Amino acid sequence: MAEDSTDAAFGFILFILFLALLGFAAGGMGSSSSTAGTTGGTTQSLPPLAGSAVSSCPGSLRLQQDETDSATSPPSLNLKVYVDPMDPGRKCATATRNPTTPTSAPPSAFPSTPPSAGTVKVTLAYTADKTQMVSNTGNQVASVQVNGTDNFCVSAVAQISGTGIRVIVPKVVEPCMMTVPAMQSVTPLPAATDKEDREDGY
Repeated sequence: MAEDSTDAAFGFILFILFLALLGFAAGGMGSSSSTAGTTGGTTQSLPPLAGSAVSSCPGSLRLQQDETDSATSPPSLNLKVYVDPMDPGRKCATATRNPTTPTSAPPSAFPSTPPSAGTVKVTLAYTADKTQMVSNTGNQVASVQVNGTDNFCVSAVAQISGTGIRVIVPKVVEPCMMTVPAMQSVTPLPAATDKEDREDGY
């Protein structure tokens, strides 16, 4: 009789332990699903984009890209993007409206366009966050400079307002990071793939 009660008590304790293990396993699965696909911790936002309008890009900067719109008739627009060779986080862009009538063409070849038709605008912005941007405008030329972008992807855009003329440099420096890597936890979780951390498209 005593042995029967001991066996029953032992069986009851095993049953309680089994239920506790089931509860622990269910709780672990529920918590792990919320962090799946992350690198652990919280993804940081891009640093604030600091910059300003400038009269021209400094001569110490290196020309990175030189793009002109594909318009077959004037006016046309040129966009030059520069990078500081000593500080990749410092970038500058200049948008220039080209002459309304090519010098090699007779005056009657193209309709004249008043110099004031449309305003030249140039913008530098984070490729992954277009809300962070620095712009400048001018009648013929406009320049803008940003600092502290480090290796983050930056886009440059030049346009003449009211004309539809637009020149885009999707990424000033490649390769570059679209987002700030997530802060690692004490016990790292599986790392995200390159596709999640870095983007190759605009």
